[in-house]
This record gives sequence, C-alpha cells and structure tokens, in this order.
Amino acid sequence: MASVDYPYGSEPYSTLEVRNVESSAPQDLGCSNKEAVLHPESQYPQTVATYPKEDASKLEADYAGAIAGQGQSDGTAKRKIGGLSPRMFYILVAGVILIVIGAVVGGVVGGLASRRNETDSPPEQQPEPGTTSPSNILSTSKLAASNWTDPQGVIHRSVFFQDPYNSLITRQWDSQNRTWMTRNLSQFMQSSTTGRIHPIPGTSLASVSGDNKWGSMYEVHVFFSEIDSNDSATFSWVSSKNPRGNPDFWVYGTSEVRTWNGTQLAAAWERCSYEKCVGNWAVAYQGREGFINVANASDWSNNTKPAVRASAVSAGASMALLPALNGAYVDGLSLAVQRRPGSMIRTSYLGSWEWKQDDGMIIDDVDPLETRQFAATMMNNWKEALYVALSTDGGIRAARWDGNAYNEVPKINFVQGQSTNFSAIAMTTDAMFYGISDDEIWEYAIDISDPSTFTLAGKVYP
Repeated sequence: MASVDYPYGSEPYSTLEVRNVESSAPQDLGCSNKEAVLHPESQYPQTVATYPKEDASKLEADYAGAIAGQGQSDGTAKRKIGGLSPRMFYILVAGVILIVIGAVVGGVVGGLASRRNETDSPPEQQPEPGTTSPSNILSTSKLAASNWTDPQGVIHRSVFFQDPYNSLITRQWDSQNRTWMTRNLSQFMQSSTTGRIHPIPGTSLASVSGDNKWGSMYEVHVFFSEIDSNDSATFSWVSSKNPRGNPDFWVYGTSEVRTWNGTQLAAAWERCSYEKCVGNWAVAYQGREGFINVANASDWSNNTKPAVRASAVSAGASMALLPALNGAYVDGLSLAVQRRPGSMIRTSYLGSWEWKQDDGMIIDDVDPLETRQFAATMMNNWKEALYVALSTDGGIRAARWDGNAYNEVPKINFVQGQSTNFSAIAMTTDAMFYGISDDEIWEYAIDISDPSTFTLAGKVYP
C-alpha cells in the first residue's frame, strides 16, 4: 500500500498513454470488356487489271452473271455467314460463348469469396451505419483515461475510445517527448491466439494503470463490454504489461462475469495496506439483477457483496471508482453511483468484501434520464476529490470533496476552451480532464486550488 507521503502515492503517480488509428482505404475492383472487330476484305489494297477496250462489254456481261448467280447453292460458289466462312463463324461464336461463361463463373466465385470475407471480418471493421462524411470517432463512443509514472519520473497518460469502424483505439502521451502516439488495439489483437476482440459499439470504457516499484508493475488496462457465446453481456479487457519496453504488445482477458445490458463500467487500482504489495484491479459494474457490484482481479468470479442494492439504482447507472485514503494508506475505494430518483451518492469500501452503501450525497438533482456518465479524480495527495456528471445536453456539473464535506462547484470555467458540447468524458487520477466534442478529443488541466477552472492543455485526437 502506498502511504500518503510515499512517492508513488502522489497524484502524478499513475498515468496512461495512447495510440494511432489506421484505416484501410476501400479497394475498387475494375472490369474490362473486349470487343472483336471484323475487317472486311475490301479494306485491303486491290490490284487493278487493265483490259483492251473491246473486251469491256464482255467483262460487264460476266460481272452481271456473277451477281445474278449469288445465293444459289449449285456448289459452284462457297457459302459465307457475315462475310466469314461457316467454319470461322462457328469458331468465333464458340469463343464468345466460352468468354461469357467464364465471366459468369468468375463473377459467382468472386461474389462468394467476397461474401465469405465479409462474414469472416469482425464487426468493428464495418463503418458506422449512416455515416455520410469522414469522421474520426464513433458517434456513440465513450471515453476512458488513466495515468502512471515510470522509474525515471516520466508521466504517461492513455486515452481510450472507439473509431468509426468500432476499433478500440488508444492515444498515449509521455511528459518527456510531449507527443501523442496512436495505437489500434483491435488491430493488434487480430494476430493474437485469443482471437479478435469485439467491443460492443458504444460500450462503456474504463481504464486503470499501475506503477509499483516493489512489484516492478507498470501496466495499463482498459475494460469494455462484449457479448459472449451465450449472447450475454460480460466485461473484458486488454492490457499492456510492459508499456515502456513493448508498448505494441497487448494481452486479452475476459471476466466471464455476466452484466446488465448497457452497464457502465468504472475501474481503479486497489492498493494493499502495506508497502511491498502490488494490489489488484477493481471493476465496478451493474449485474444482471440490477445491483451494483465490484469485482477484483484476484478472482473475478468472487465478487464483493453488492455495493448498492438494485432497487436503489437506475438502469445503466453512471458510476465512478477512485482509490481512497484509509487512515495513513491509500488502500480504500470510493464509489460514486447514480441513484434513483436523482442523485450521486458515495459508497465506501470497508474491507472483507463489505461496503457502506450510503456514505454521503455528492451531487443532488441528477436525473438518470438526463445524465450520460460520471467521472472523478483525486487531488492534494489523495486527501481531496472532484466528481463530475455529464448531462445529455453536454453540460458539466461538479462537486468537490475537501476531506470533510462535499461542496458543489457552481460552474465549470473552460479557459481557452474549444467546443465544450461533450458527448463523453474521462479523468485521470492526476487531475486531467478529457472530453469528446464535435468529433475531437480535448485535454484540460484542472486547477486543484480552484477546481472550477479547467485550462485547455491541447487536442488529443485527431
């Protein structure tokens, strides 16, 4: 576990990175037509014979006789079809028939091959239905972000989203090079022995990173929903086990925990209560019966007791999960959940798989039908926190935990902000805010002394 004054327990303690999306240009298949043109014999140069003047009448008579004799089958003249001998004519007809048959067979085989390729292609390779102009981000994409710090003190951040082809994309940044790198995780997983990943279009995304020198653990995880072989929703993940040395190598895993269709997800690094311990990943989700539960990576199938009862929460409830101080150590968990009829309530982990379900109201008057999602971050060495709620109209509401009470932030001021009509948001534990707006992802730094001020840090994507 990390003590409050221990280096890795500070805010810039864990961070995430991101990768570039590559798309394949559509291929145009061309066709070619061949045309046979017959050349009449008359186009070739003829030899002109001269005769004595007295033979002219005889020649005319002979020519007239030849014309009169055409079309008779007396065996003295050879029959022609279209200016060709019958043998040559039928050879050409047979050739044309063979060409037509070949074209038909080729078309059928090509069509079947194309259909098979389309069937074998993962759903994420199909462009978003109804898209009429180039876009960067899936219109229903959610957002996730996390951060970590490497042994050299370099801060890394990762932002996750889905592109128009439903591929899972990450953009990753480090404070040393100050550049964003794009990685297509769906593309990376196509060559994996576990097969392709199939995130549900518009799935909730949750990310968590870790940096623990005792366990030499520097990892990045992103969680998402899939449909399993039984047509049930479950949450899965891909993780980078060596983000410094091999950032393009990601590993797939699945919890096989069945969830509510359309569940939202939240994730956090659950630290230990002593120093030389790595800890575990924790994921909050809505179960099939409607309750809110938290699963632990030590045994995904062995959940804690329901963190929030089903009757108290809305369907597809928004949630945010944060590490929390538990005395002198950051080994606690704090869960913010959407409650009915309309509020954001804190639920605190007590240990031994137990939760305190109603541990204070964070924000009041948060209608589930008008709320898209929650996000949260820690401040001031884990002693304070900021919770935000994104409404369906793109607006943001926030409340600050000052260590003793929750105080609603009257208004968020986006300094130097671009478009702030957000469709999805995310936050890292080092007080960075991310939002999708107008097909772009923007990054803002939160002023921890005045958390109503979000200052534009730059564009994340594209």
